[in-house]
Amino acid sequence: MRFIEIDGLDSMLEFLDMMDYQYRESVIHTAVIGCIKALMNNSHGRAHVLSHPRGINIISQSMQGSNTKAKIAALEILGAVSLVPGGHKKVMRAMSHLQKFACERTRFQTIVIDLDRSSHRTHDDVNLQTALLSFINAILNYGSGEDSLEFRVHLRYEFLMLGIEPVVEKLHRQGNQLVERHLAFFRKTRKDDEDQ
Repeated sequence: MRFIEIDGLDSMLEFLDMMDYQYRESVIHTAVIGCIKALMNNSHGRAHVLSHPRGINIISQSMQGSNTKAKIAALEILGAVSLVPGGHKKVMRAMSHLQKFACERTRFQTIVIDLDRSSHRTHDDVNLQTALLSFINAILNYGSGEDSLEFRVHLRYEFLMLGIEPVVEKLHRQGNQLVERHLAFFRKTRKDDEDQ
């Protein structure tokens, strides 16, 4: 792909890494992360994103701020990466990177806060809730979580310590069918693990 040959990916990642607050909240941020998401739909582009030494970490930084559409695109990228061989480990490292980048007390703090904060009033809120829950389910149940009960229990415990349980109940009461499907999967896998 010509775009990659002329360092298009490196330029976009550098832009994402160096953005100030104004750009982070703008449609430019949304467009750039959307371009990276489009690259991920192509095997050649996906290989370049995955092989970039800081690419997944930089993409995770799009979770910082209040740009909902950029967060959704970043979550969709990170969720998809966690499903490919070797990707889950990169995503987990990126979540630790985000913790430092966002000055979080614990890993996944931004994820749970955003899940609780989204109000279900707009289409974007529902899309963000869906993307967050899909991401949580992906990192819990694929990669290292696919074969290791201990890993899933430990990772789920991180979310529970951040207060995800009351958030899940609140989302359940909202009654959105799409969100409820992701909540049902989250609860089912938790129950299955507890029964083992």
